[in-house]
Amino acid sequence: MKKLIAVLVLGLSALGALAADQVEFALFVSPSCVHCNKLKSEYWGTLKEKYKDTVHFTEYDITTPQGNLAFNQTAQAYHIPADQRGYPAAAVGSTFLMGYPTEIGTYAEAAIEKARLLSEKTNVVTVAQEEVMSQAKSTFQKITFWAIIGSGLVDGINPCAFAVIVFFISFLTVYKYNRREIILIGSSYCVAVFIAYLLLGLGVFKFLYAMRGFSYVIKAFYILTAALCLLFFVLSIYDLIVYQKTKKSDGMLLQLSLGNKTRIHKIMGFFLRDKQKSTVRLVLAALAVGFCVSLVEAVCTGQVYMPTCVLIMQDPDLRTRAAFYLVLYNLMFIIPLVAVFVLALLGYESKGFNDFLKKHLGLTKVLLSLVFLGLFILLLGNI
Repeated sequence: MKKLIAVLVLGLSALGALAADQVEFALFVSPSCVHCNKLKSEYWGTLKEKYKDTVHFTEYDITTPQGNLAFNQTAQAYHIPADQRGYPAAAVGSTFLMGYPTEIGTYAEAAIEKARLLSEKTNVVTVAQEEVMSQAKSTFQKITFWAIIGSGLVDGINPCAFAVIVFFISFLTVYKYNRREIILIGSSYCVAVFIAYLLLGLGVFKFLYAMRGFSYVIKAFYILTAALCLLFFVLSIYDLIVYQKTKKSDGMLLQLSLGNKTRIHKIMGFFLRDKQKSTVRLVLAALAVGFCVSLVEAVCTGQVYMPTCVLIMQDPDLRTRAAFYLVLYNLMFIIPLVAVFVLALLGYESKGFNDFLKKHLGLTKVLLSLVFLGLFILLLGNI
């Protein structure tokens, strides 16, 4: 069909001047596309110079929400199936071209001459910024809301976090803290964990916001994070296999190291071994323990937390919603922590928590594996 267009144009090109209006030529490219960059360096300037008086050229970056939406809606208007759309692409008159140098390099001029000769209108679907943001928000909500809730809950009951909770309950029991003191310490500890993880997340956000002008740095960061998710998925599967064979946590890779466990025990002992008579001092000690323990524990729990922060920062323009999701994640993260303290107040002992952890360690690893795989897929789909 495109060859027939070229032949037709060669025979009638002399009549092209009859067209009164400028032809609209829309080019869709991506900054990271090798063929797009080759087109722009080899051909785009020459083509624009040749038809500068008769053609209006517009370039769309499909890596932006507005450009991507315009590309897909324009391709749909030309009846191009979603699974056959590629770039670089060009819409001129009634012709839609894809690929360089195959179609655009071969047929672009013929398509221009045909559009001029027949006074064809280019069917480019432009999209208002409000519509782009509306669709972006809708997609963002669908992708991340349940992912954030699920990731936060699973992260809160992973072996690293749960082991620390169990030890903390044991510690308070051994040193004979009464019910009122446990409520004070437990509440303060939960608040401190929430604040510590929130600050860590905001640190990641600050980095991504600072780098948002450097598209290649951000893309490399997203790719690295997706690769880490895939690695953690594989390691979680390995840990699951180890547990299924031995029914023990020894030999697992994704867990707190012996050194970090010792550090956590020392922190708790330093602040809480000597029972504080003052309520204020007791609360401050619990806050300090929660904050310090969270920083050490983040070496393990950060395996889920970091990729989740990157996921919810995919669209820097949605800063308010991203901040909301960060808070939501951390609320989900401390729910298991709060639940353990409530159960402790109701009379459950740390041995029961330990037995629960050992009994469901395999299930926890399965959930972690699914979370890592889900985060990998979501990040990969948004790179």
